[in-house]
Amino acid sequence: MTKGIIAVVLSLALVLAVFLGGSILLRNARASVAQNRGEAFVAKLYAEYQIMGKSCQGEDTDGDAYVSCDFRLKNPTDAERVVHLQCPTMWKAFLGNTCKESRLVLPQ
Repeated sequence: MTKGIIAVVLSLALVLAVFLGGSILLRNARASVAQNRGEAFVAKLYAEYQIMGKSCQGEDTDGDAYVSCDFRLKNPTDAERVVHLQCPTMWKAFLGNTCKESRLVLPQ
């Protein structure tokens, strides 16, 4: 009887570990794809700027296959700006979609 309970508990623990591990890997993969698309977008539209920092979330919170990314940029005159993007994840990225600016950027 106790061997059966131990086997069930171990099986549940294994399933939970696989689910959580897969979830984390998928989130990291989404963020990586979006970050690559974001870097290409920034290089194209903000060629005079250098990327100083970047961050993409791995969770698509509204289900539109885009995630939020923020890029901190600096131009040759040391002026900095932050660009907020919505970048495509997995399948939208393979379809050729690109990032889009997500928030109104006000001059500072």
